[in-house]
Amino acid sequence: MFSLSAFAANNAETDKRIAELQGKVQTLTNELAIVRSNVSTLTKKVADVQILQDSTKAQLQTTNNEVTAVKNDLSSKTIALGDSIGTTNGKLIQTSQDLDSRSLYGLIGLLCALLIAGLVYLLLRNKIKSGQTAIDSIREVQEKLNEESIKLDNQLVELMNKQLDAQKESIKTTSTSSENTNAIDHSLALKVADEIVRIELNLSRMDASVKGHKQLSKAVERIKNNFLAQGYEIVDMLGKPYNEGMKVVASFVSDETLKDGEQVITGITKPQINYNGQMIQAAQITVSQNI
Repeated sequence: MFSLSAFAANNAETDKRIAELQGKVQTLTNELAIVRSNVSTLTKKVADVQILQDSTKAQLQTTNNEVTAVKNDLSSKTIALGDSIGTTNGKLIQTSQDLDSRSLYGLIGLLCALLIAGLVYLLLRNKIKSGQTAIDSIREVQEKLNEESIKLDNQLVELMNKQLDAQKESIKTTSTSSENTNAIDHSLALKVADEIVRIELNLSRMDASVKGHKQLSKAVERIKNNFLAQGYEIVDMLGKPYNEGMKVVASFVSDETLKDGEQVITGITKPQINYNGQMIQAAQITVSQNI
């Protein structure tokens, strides 16, 4: 017969390991949030640099247009002066000198404008390259953190599976009649359900190509099957419509992208848990609405 005292000791040790793993997971989750914030900031800076580059290109185009206009103006004046060559050689010489002077100044101005535009372009290109390098580094760190988080969650799932199996053996030693159903300790099942929801949420936010993602997904599926085999059901609410008759603890956020009057469950803090068809934990959810 399964020893209750041995089970209690094993359960306490396992709870301790779960708490340690949960602490590590929370630390990694916080670091991931910081990394995502840094990526968002750098992305914005790169976008600002791109906008500045586009503005510089537009200014350079405007300068080129002005230079073209000056050249056209000089050409028309040259033609006009050519018609009056016969009137006075002195006036022609003076006018020619003026035109030469203007052409020289225009050429110098154009060269200066092109030089400044080239320098600005080089500076912007270096900034963009620097920003991209920083983003790549942050993404690499984020991927490593994701891999480490998946490793810890795999260990956590393994421990929870063992605890569920141990609890299953313990329940076999007690009466299974409906009269004793309310005496069953559901605390472990509720902890497992909360962790399953958290892990599934993290997996949904990660790229499926992250090392260990597929393995953890399968592990979560196995523990959910184990969970269901023991009479527990995690009610799937995410993405479902919300109505006032639901027995849930709901918080509401505004979302103008939804249709008028639409209410959708977009977040689950705690899932609804049923045991043998009866609810033993009400869900805590976030509802997005356009009302």
